[in-house]
Amino acid sequence: MEQRTGALYRWYVVVLLLLVFVLSYFDRYILSLLVEPIKKAMDLSDFQVGLLMGPAFSTFNVLVTIPLGLLADRTSRKWLLVAGIVIWCMMTTMSGFAMSFLPLLFFRFGLGLGEAVVSPCSVSMISDYFNRRERARAISLYMAGPYLGAGLAFLLGGYLVSALHDSGPMHLFGLGSFEPWQLAFFLVGIPGLLFALLMLTVREPARTERLAPQQGPQASALRYMLQRWRGFGVVTLGATCNFAMSTLTLWNVPLFQRVYGWNVAEIGAVTGLFYFTAGPIGTALALWASNALGKGKEDSAMRVLILGLFITVPASALYPIMPSAQWAVVAMFIAFIGKSAATAGGPAALQMITPGEMRSRSVAIFNTVITLVGPLLGPPLIGAATDWMGTPKAIGVALSGFVVIIGLPTLLFVCLGLKHYRALAADMAETLRDEAPRAGARVAPTCISSM
Repeated sequence: MEQRTGALYRWYVVVLLLLVFVLSYFDRYILSLLVEPIKKAMDLSDFQVGLLMGPAFSTFNVLVTIPLGLLADRTSRKWLLVAGIVIWCMMTTMSGFAMSFLPLLFFRFGLGLGEAVVSPCSVSMISDYFNRRERARAISLYMAGPYLGAGLAFLLGGYLVSALHDSGPMHLFGLGSFEPWQLAFFLVGIPGLLFALLMLTVREPARTERLAPQQGPQASALRYMLQRWRGFGVVTLGATCNFAMSTLTLWNVPLFQRVYGWNVAEIGAVTGLFYFTAGPIGTALALWASNALGKGKEDSAMRVLILGLFITVPASALYPIMPSAQWAVVAMFIAFIGKSAATAGGPAALQMITPGEMRSRSVAIFNTVITLVGPLLGPPLIGAATDWMGTPKAIGVALSGFVVIIGLPTLLFVCLGLKHYRALAADMAETLRDEAPRAGARVAPTCISSM
């Protein structure tokens, strides 16, 4: 791989894929900044708004992720990404033309469809561009995308929405007058199509680290993972816990309003700033730790995931019950750093134990599990606990209790399960060494059976 593509080009691909990831989160979050004008324009209820922000995107996204992951393992990942970018940018743009609930719901479905290809294709391509020694660093950098994207959505998106609101309705190209919330969708969606053009500069990498037909899984990626459930399970459990910790952010507004007396603008600014600062710091920590903790070991990426959890679990348990808003902000900043490091470590750890011919599918299955289980455990349980305690101000105790109940057992299990992950990673490395003499001439993918 190093002979065919130089280091500068390979890192260019990583940065481009990172920017695509950032764009996907920006488009995903922009709706949350336009809730009030959209509600007024379409006469929507809060329940309908909740459907647009949550299930309309995530449910459809989850349903198509695994089939698209299978397709990515069989076809060109580059062209799937190009198609995905075009689809979700067009759906974002068309959202500006929606004047009722159902069309906007349909466009959110389309957004979920387009963005479903991003991580499976990107992580798989990065894994094929980099060897096992460099892979964790490359994927860790890529995984800064969610934090940078969400941070930009809150900070830059908030400024954009405010400026458009001040300017009022505008006439565009003889198409009529458009409200500020419509213009926001246009300004976010249309420029994103430039990234589809930039993806044309990326060369589809040859699939590496493929197992021999007699050793490789011919039935399904899911079966392969289930047969090795201890190693894959410890990665998935740790990443799911981290995703569940991330859902606490959804409760930041009521927490700081009810307990500390902040207003929405203050909470949004702090949350957006944390995404934009603590996220990259956590990614940098993951990059450093992948070398410092691993020192060439096969389980270095898994150690990064565990380190992130050891930071985010105690900090997440403390910040909702701090005696002052200032101390709560400090603890929340530390929690964000830990979540970002763990977010970077999870996919990198997954790739170290996954054969090359099923990397996209493994990421799709992995994302499906953590996307379904994390939000299912988080918001509903916290809300129910707050209702049960009988006072809205008890939300801090509910949040802290949720972290303790979910986080502490997870820390115990991932530490005990590290040996299973290490054994699976070592077995994969040994298998690849055995296959190396025969794999040199194998470049084109062989037939891969359906999941």
